[in-house]
Amino acid sequence: MYYATLIQGASYYAFGQRFMFQQECQITKRECQYLQKNDWFQIRKEEVLSSKPEESV
Repeated sequence: MYYATLIQGASYYAFGQRFMFQQECQITKRECQYLQKNDWFQIRKEEVLSSKPEESV
């Protein structure tokens, strides 16, 4: 999962959604790749843990 936080400016509109100052939004990998090049954003990547239960032997 990817998250973006606008750290400069009041708001920023991209990919059909409005990012507001200092409000974290969940984004797609494609959006992450685009926004990580923009100095106005702080990007956070969170690893998704597998939800498969371990089998007991």
